Amino acid sequence: MFTPILAADIQDLISNFGLHTDAFIAHLIAFCILAAIVVCFGLKPIFKQLEERRQRIQEGEDMHARSQQELAEVKETGAKLLDEARETSKKEVEQARQTAARLQADLSAKATAEAQAVIENAHKQAEMDTQREKDALKGEFTRLVAEATSRVTGKVLSDADHRAINAEAIRSL
Repeated sequence: MFTPILAADIQDLISNFGLHTDAFIAHLIAFCILAAIVVCFGLKPIFKQLEERRQRIQEGEDMHARSQQELAEVKETGAKLLDEARETSKKEVEQARQTAARLQADLSAKATAEAQAVIENAHKQAEMDTQREKDALKGEFTRLVAEATSRVTGKVLSDADHRAINAEAIRSL
């Protein structure tokens, strides 16, 4: 039913627009050739460049992802190193404190020993000085006794008399 109407319309259309089948076919062939040339020489290189660009973008995104991962690993490694350094420094500080305490104890003991030695030396020196003074006093005392005896007796004493009087005076002390 629509076919006769459509066929009539097509005939009217061809006559109204001046459609010539030979020219139409030639134009159609030229269009196909031109389309093939544009596709082969125009669109294929563009699509190729677009694909290369897409690959470069993908490589960039992959590289970015790897960089982010490596950055995270570096941060983690850095944090571990900082923790290890903190622990090491704490241990070294504690060792230094212990060493300082040992040195302080050693120096204190050494100073105490030296002070004790100085005190003992001073006691010995005092004893020696006391003994010297006693000896000097004994000598002075015997001289005074001998002089007093010679004045009391009125005679000059000999060395033997001096010795005898000194011995008697020392025994009485």
